[in-house]
Amino acid sequence: MMGKVFNMEHPAALQSGVQNKTQLVGLDYLFFTFFKIGLISFGGHMALVSVIQRIMVEKDKVLENEFILNSIGIASFLPGPLAVNVVGQTGYHLRKTSGAIVSTVAVILPAFLIIVGLAWLYFSQGQASTWKVGMTYVAGVVAAVILTSGITLFIKEVQGNQKKMLLFAAALLTLLLYSNYFATIAVLLGGAFAGVLLQVAPVSVKAVSAGSHHIEDCISKKKELRLIADRIFMLLLALNQVLFFSNLSRQVSPLNLRLITIFAGISLSLFGGGYVMIPIMEALFVKDLHWLSSREFVDAIAFSQATPGPILISAAFIGYKISGVLGALLATAAIFTPSVFLVIKVSSFIGRFRESNLLSNMLGGIKAVVVALILVSAYRIILPEKLGLILFATLLISFTLNFRYKVSPVYLVAGAILFGVLNYTIS
Repeated sequence: MMGKVFNMEHPAALQSGVQNKTQLVGLDYLFFTFFKIGLISFGGHMALVSVIQRIMVEKDKVLENEFILNSIGIASFLPGPLAVNVVGQTGYHLRKTSGAIVSTVAVILPAFLIIVGLAWLYFSQGQASTWKVGMTYVAGVVAAVILTSGITLFIKEVQGNQKKMLLFAAALLTLLLYSNYFATIAVLLGGAFAGVLLQVAPVSVKAVSAGSHHIEDCISKKKELRLIADRIFMLLLALNQVLFFSNLSRQVSPLNLRLITIFAGISLSLFGGGYVMIPIMEALFVKDLHWLSSREFVDAIAFSQATPGPILISAAFIGYKISGVLGALLATAAIFTPSVFLVIKVSSFIGRFRESNLLSNMLGGIKAVVVALILVSAYRIILPEKLGLILFATLLISFTLNFRYKVSPVYLVAGAILFGVLNYTIS
């Protein structure tokens, strides 16, 4: 049986080196790579995505820049934490469902372990950790890593294309002026529309296949069972959202099942990043359910910000307060799993039409906007900080080492933490 025959000018054919390496990627590589990324991705969101780009695209060459940009674009339109959704897409792209599960677990695990340890100290020992002093200069490194990825992607995906340059400039200006979630969605939708209008993507040569219709028609038993399982899971998620929005989830018994339904409901209600959900979570857990005091909720958010990974890892802190380690596990799984499942299904659906010129132009326009989004994220990371001489020097040195000399973010973050601890100790 003949496989698909590609024209050699098609982009897919030009990336054979990456594709060959992709075939060699194992679950062990995904676990240890994402565990390492999870250890150093302070700042979450674009910081984590930027580290993925530096390690898996620039260093290991198992992904393409195009995939990263497409993943960000897809994740931006869907509920859930953007960075973790990109991780789920990456794992699925490289090793299907098992890869998505392993990658998501690995990237969350470091922050989860740290939060559970802090929760144990906080609730059982009556003390909070003072280790956050080491985080003083990490913001400079995080901004530098994001800036490096943004500039690298700009050079490779935008520079030299006048249409994309125009989209990039418009998106950059809009995002600098307006920082809310609706502005982000507006520029993404605008990028997709403008991409089609301006025809920013090159005309692709569609693949020719021999006998593929017969193969596609012969769905295996395994695929049928997986399809049934997917539909059941989607039905359960839909039912869960009905319970969540009607407030009936608060009456679910036993307590651990209530934990799952509430955090799963938050997962599929989250648009625009974890910060958007902070007021909603406070009203739910402090005022309505009385699971936390106001002080405990503030500390949960503070601890999540001081650990690597997304801010929604605070779910582990809340789950620990309610039901110990098991509660932390259930809350964490419930807040991340539904959105990752959804983003995988959507990206899989889009993948079936990847050779459509309409979709190529939409994604081409979105890519230009995403590059602007990445660069603005670097600005937003450093904006709340007091940009003193030392922090500015940290930013400049980290950017130079990362962009010019390709020094791994692992060493840069470790160095910033060590410097923060030493500086605090001396002073």
